[in-house]
Amino acid sequence: MTRESAIHYLVYPLVSVALFAPLLIWNYWPVHDGIDITGYQIGRDFINVWAGPQLALGGKLATLFDLKAYHAAISALFGQELPFHNWSYPLFTLPVFWPLAQLPYFTALAVWTVGLFAAYAAVTLSQIERTRRAVALFILALAPATLINAIGGQTGFLSASLFLGGILQLNRRPVLAGVLFGLLTFKPHLGLVLPFVLIALGAWRTIAAAVVTAGVLLGFSVALFGFDAWRHYVEVAGSHQNELLDSFYGFYTNMMVSVFADLRGLGVGYQAALAVQIAVAVPVVGLACWAVRRTADPCRRALVLACAMSLLTPYAFNYDLTSVTAALVWTLAGRLSFRTEWSPVYLLAFAAPTSAMLLGIAGFGTLPLVALFVLSVREAVRPPAESVASVPIPKFAIPCGTL
Repeated sequence: MTRESAIHYLVYPLVSVALFAPLLIWNYWPVHDGIDITGYQIGRDFINVWAGPQLALGGKLATLFDLKAYHAAISALFGQELPFHNWSYPLFTLPVFWPLAQLPYFTALAVWTVGLFAAYAAVTLSQIERTRRAVALFILALAPATLINAIGGQTGFLSASLFLGGILQLNRRPVLAGVLFGLLTFKPHLGLVLPFVLIALGAWRTIAAAVVTAGVLLGFSVALFGFDAWRHYVEVAGSHQNELLDSFYGFYTNMMVSVFADLRGLGVGYQAALAVQIAVAVPVVGLACWAVRRTADPCRRALVLACAMSLLTPYAFNYDLTSVTAALVWTLAGRLSFRTEWSPVYLLAFAAPTSAMLLGIAGFGTLPLVALFVLSVREAVRPPAESVASVPIPKFAIPCGTL
């Protein structure tokens, strides 16, 4: 390895760490008794994964549908007043998360974070040549989306493993792909693009497997908790999410990366922002369906769909960009075509999970993702002979132009 290439390998991790350090110090730095500088329990959103099953399967299911009661209940579990949390996952996740809830909090958090990152890394590295995996893992481990998920106890590693895993298995094991997509319904808004592209591809076995998987999960949770519990969940969770989008106030807004969030940050009203979001979503779906039909390369398809996933929903967050990050690592490692002239787009999209938080709501959080989506569609529909991937690539495709 030359000195120049070694410096190139460090560009993306160095940018990531430089952007993440202020966030760590200002928002996540541990202070005392497992509490960070802003008063949150370390692990933040993992609190729901750990506390929800304890309450629901411990005879207190109703507290999940009462925002004040739930807040009081989780504060009681930790023995101190905590900032506001709400239960937002579908009820079939409760028995799935239950084993973690039986462990001490920090043990469970470690298992959750390390275990899910291992799965995420395995899916990502499976598409990269063995000789390049060590460097790819280094960049993936220090990527902004990775750091945000690790420090915040988020679900991004899990959702990306299911989303990318399903796309990668679509041609070879369509039923397994459907099962993975069915499991992704634990965050249904992240799979909005999938029904359209699966129909466009005529992937009927995958669709059937996804529907059956989702049906089994729903049926099991109904048998366990009853119809009324689901009714309460939909009413409370649905109205609360709508209220969050309407009021658009608080720390969470800095973590949102969607067309809707960009417009709301600029002062555009709720209805107008939602209308623009829908107007953007329609051509994104059309282009995504066109692109995936023009290529059989699963990694190209994954890059298109990962970008589309973030552009379709108004409720997209920076920790959901793990799928985009994985596809960018494939690009940097030479698995996907690398266009030198698009270097700024790659770097900006890679940095988006943390740069958006540092800049606040500035109205352009999704611009790198829009540009990357356009590039991904171009690459997907490009004839194979014109693809950069058809030419010998350097050992690691990070050009000097990014320095």
